[in-house]
Amino acid sequence: MRQPTIYFLSYFNSCRSLIAEAWAKKLFSSKWQIKSAGLAKTQVDPVCVKAMKEVNMSMEDSDSEKIDLGLLNKADIVVQMYDYKQEKTPPVDGETENVLSWNLPNLSLYAFDSEEEEFAHYQELCDDIAMKVKRLYESMEGKPADHTVSAV
Repeated sequence: MRQPTIYFLSYFNSCRSLIAEAWAKKLFSSKWQIKSAGLAKTQVDPVCVKAMKEVNMSMEDSDSEKIDLGLLNKADIVVQMYDYKQEKTPPVDGETENVLSWNLPNLSLYAFDSEEEEFAHYQELCDDIAMKVKRLYESMEGKPADHTVSAV
């Protein structure tokens, strides 16, 4: 029997989609295949790794992956994340029943006044994605998440 797949996409697979993949792997049962990718393969954002480590989520072994068209076409749910202000088009064209679009900032495209301000934005991004993944889980599984998804 084929595992149902959730595929998280962003432009670079350096932060947002990797965060979503990490949270989904924590929430969804092993019956699900959880993957993430981007239009381009790049280095994982170290500030993102640090922000996730603060909520006891290890991303140190995460690798950036390029979109696999075969997996994309077979995925049960595709979640594309893009910054509506900075990135003019989503990673994949169209929104259908199985393609969701989440407006999330691509923090690598923003300038910050200090490292503290930058880190605070990454923490907020981690929290926002955690809550979106939790809502996705609840809609897919039809029940509340058993795991706590919180940066507290």
